[in-house]
Amino acid sequence: MKTPFRITSATLDVLEAFLASTNELHGFAVAQAAGKPTGSVYPILARMEQAGWLQSHWESEHPESGRPRRRFYGLTPDGLASARRIVVDRRGGLPAVPTGRPSRPALGYLLRGAWSR
Repeated sequence: MKTPFRITSATLDVLEAFLASTNELHGFAVAQAAGKPTGSVYPILARMEQAGWLQSHWESEHPESGRPRRRFYGLTPDGLASARRIVVDRRGGLPAVPTGRPSRPALGYLLRGAWSR
């Protein structure tokens, strides 16, 4: 399968972060869930968005004092289908959606963040 950008292990980690969440994620949450530095994650998010795999928007509410606005990202239908295919092909299966204690430390952030709402 031809992809519009190179699929690295960091890209796979980012794809798994989105597949393990039912919510949109802001960039820092993606970095935490993927266990990668933001300097690696934001270029991946930009490539995915340029390829049409992600859609993004700036938060509309005013952020807390001392915190910049967040940009939220979510998989498009094409991005979701491609992410599932690639992760299954390269990692042998889809990440489990967290229901209790995370199986990987990187997914623990999703449990504390998106899943605790």
